[in-house]
Formats: sequence, C-alpha cells, structure tokens
Amino acid sequence: MGKSTLFNRLIGKKEAIESPIAGTTRDRLYGEVVWHGKKFNIIDIAGVDYNGKEEIDLNMQESVNTAIEQADLILFIVDWNEKNNEHDKLIARSLRKTTKPVILAINKADNMERIQDSEEFNRLGNFISVAVSGISGIGTGDLLDEIIKKLPKAKIVEEKKTEEINLAIIGRPNVGKSTLLNTIIGEKRAIVSAIPGTTRDRVTVKFMHKGMTINMVDTAGMRRPGKIKWDSIEKFSLFRTERAIRESDVVVLMIDGTEGLVSSDANILGKAKEWGKGVVLGINKIDLWGERKEDKIAITIAYLQRKLNFIPWAPIVFISAEADENIAPLLNQVVTAYKNRLVMIPEGDLQQIFEQAKNDNQQLENVTSLTQKRTKPPIFTATYKGRKEPHQTQMRYIENKIRDVYPLNGTPIFIDLISKRAK
Repeated sequence: MGKSTLFNRLIGKKEAIESPIAGTTRDRLYGEVVWHGKKFNIIDIAGVDYNGKEEIDLNMQESVNTAIEQADLILFIVDWNEKNNEHDKLIARSLRKTTKPVILAINKADNMERIQDSEEFNRLGNFISVAVSGISGIGTGDLLDEIIKKLPKAKIVEEKKTEEINLAIIGRPNVGKSTLLNTIIGEKRAIVSAIPGTTRDRVTVKFMHKGMTINMVDTAGMRRPGKIKWDSIEKFSLFRTERAIRESDVVVLMIDGTEGLVSSDANILGKAKEWGKGVVLGINKIDLWGERKEDKIAITIAYLQRKLNFIPWAPIVFISAEADENIAPLLNQVVTAYKNRLVMIPEGDLQQIFEQAKNDNQQLENVTSLTQKRTKPPIFTATYKGRKEPHQTQMRYIENKIRDVYPLNGTPIFIDLISKRAK
C-alpha cells in the first residue's frame, strides 16, 4: 500500500526500500521529520498480518506492537485502490480500541477525482482522514499539519553534546547482525529469523558507550554481486548496505564462528579498507563451540591472520550475540578504532620514525620526506626523488614502522607518493 514510499516522502530521503512486493519492510525504521519548525520522529513498520503463523510473522507482529506502544500518534495507511479491504477493517477494529489519536491516510489518491472519492474509507472509523500520494507528494502537507495538531507538545530538553561514532554492522546473511543489535539495546528492534536475508532495510539505533554516542546501523547481509538478481529487493538492500559502510566511521564485520570465513567476507573488508573505515572483526556464535572454545579461538586467530593479511591491524573479538558474551569488549574496540582514526602524530615523532626506517632499510634511500596530511583515517605523504617510484612494499615497511610506535589498531593508514619533481 506504499507505507515505505510515504515514509520516505515525509522524512525527505529514500531510507526505506520501496517495492510493490508486499511484506518488503520487516524491521522498524526510524526517521526524523521537521515541519513548520517542529520536529518529531516517525516509524515505518512492517505490514500488520494477524493471520500469519510462521516464526517471522510472529516476530514482525511483536515488532509492530512494540512500535505502537512507543508511539504518541498512529498513522493508519490504506490503499485507495483497495476499498472494502477486510484486512483494513480488522486493523481499524483494533485501532478503535486504542486511546491514542489515529489519523487515516488514504494513499495513492493521485488526482482530484480520487481525493473527492475517498469518503468511503470513513466507514473504517471516526478517524481524521487525509487523502495523500506518497509518490507525488499530493496531500502530504495537509497530513503533516494534522500530525502536528495531534502530537503532544514536546518538552524542551537541553542535550549535552557528545562525540558520535557512526557504526555499521556488516556481514553475509544470517551471521547474527540483528541479534547483536537487539542484545545491545535490550529490545527486539530488528527482526531475527533463521531465514537468511530477513533484514532488508538499514535499521539504525543510538546508544551510549564509554561516554560516547554510537549510531549503529544493522545492514542487510551482503553476498557477492554475481549471486544477486539485479531486479530484486536484495539489490536495493545491497546499495543501502554499501551506503551505510561509506557513511560509517567504523564497521564491525560479523563472521559466523560455526562456518568460518568465506570469500564474500574478504570482499566486504576490502571495500571497508578501500573507503578508509575502521574495522573490527566480530567472530559470533562462540557459545556453540563447546568445551574446545579456547583451542578454537587460537586456531581461528592464526587462520584469520593468514587469510586477512591485508588488514593485520584489525582487532578480533570473539562474541556470542545470543548469549550476550563479550559485547562490551567488542564495543570497546569500536571506540578505540574510532579514536585511532583521529590520531595526528606529532611531527617530531614522525621524523624520528622516518629516519629510523631509512637507517634500517637502504631501499628507502630515494624517499626524502614523510608528513601526515590528515586524519579520518590517518593519511601520510611520502616524497621521493628520481624517476622510479618506490615500490608499495617499501611503503608497507614505513607503515609497519609507524605502527611499531603508534599501533593505530582498528584503522587503516595510507601513504601517498609524490615525486619531488612534481609541481
């Protein structure tokens, strides 16, 4: 019926996946709306299906009920093309029992004729009704006016400004990303199911850890592009996941501890490193390892160090999202990675590191200087003389020398080469 399209229209950006396929939205998505100088939050929830009996249906029903409990106002959206819909009547009967204000939004009223022919929906109940179109924006201004009238007056609270970390939880399908999110915030915000691909939209939550605000995004599982049908919902999920990585400061790559590393995990990590993001590896489901847990941890560390030798600086944390095990250490590493992305090495220290590197490696003879250009992540500039550009192995040697003094765990660093002859 277009709930996600209307949600995107009201918040002013495409946050929810829009699809004609019923049931696309599964998790609760939160957005912020500003109208006539007033600000409020809006939640896009899964379609209510009280007849569904599968595990995922029951979880979605619970998520919907939680959202309704949290709300100060309920926006009941119906489809103009589906008059006398029995499902709508069932929902309306339930909403007539609530003490919370309800606004009936008649969606897909794309022209004046349809707007005038919307009175039939008044049979659903004594609700304030507004004819709208999520696609064209018709009537959304009137809808926002009614929302502002019905919302309680918010108290003005002076917020203490804190640093914020944008964190993306990434990984292939069914590794426990949504379970981790729910465990951290202590509620079933994301739908959890054994069915791979349950999460489709980006689910965002905000919480405090060690005095810092963390904006955490649970993303859809990423598979190799070759396995994705490019006319499918999964395509849009992939785009949003990649956007979440690009907008993040740090990513936690979740790896299923019962299945191990797969090629798509390395592919995801390659993107995160290329885009300069902090990286923490979360090996999940260690509660299923049994008595040989310590042995398996040692074996896994050695295996990951061998397979992921292009990111030796990424910390590894062994967790159980289901059993709430080692979640605080995981978040501690996220904070560390974030702070290391901001490190600006004092010039005197950097020159000492550079001179020591040159003394220890004669192949750096033609490298004449090393300076730090910026942070987020730390980026350095190495100047060289002569026509032959130093090999990347020499730059890795300098990087290792930097990390010997400033480990900068959790963050990549880059060294750009500039010819001394360049102008």
